[in-house]
Amino acid sequence: MPTQPGTSGADARSADYKAIGGKLLRVRMTVTEDRPSLIQTIRITGDFFMHPEEAIEDLEQLLTGAPLDEVALHARVQTFFDGDVQVVGADVDDVVAALLKAA
Repeated sequence: MPTQPGTSGADARSADYKAIGGKLLRVRMTVTEDRPSLIQTIRITGDFFMHPEEAIEDLEQLLTGAPLDEVALHARVQTFFDGDVQVVGADVDDVVAALLKAA
């Protein structure tokens, strides 16, 4: 994929993922070209519900710098879900699956 302006050495990646309940998770991110690739920037949107709504920014921040590795991603996302946040329409496995699909 082409490199986005302002993200030298990064590849733009994206994916849409439907959770089991039918909710959409949309992931847009840039990743380093290193091995292993690391998430440089990330934006997660969709029709799932999160309370508080601004907690999605906390998840995105938590994932920034994470390696594109299933175990590492699962650990970070689980930490987020274990915090003081409510997510309806998606669970830890859905978020990790969406991230890996974009990878």
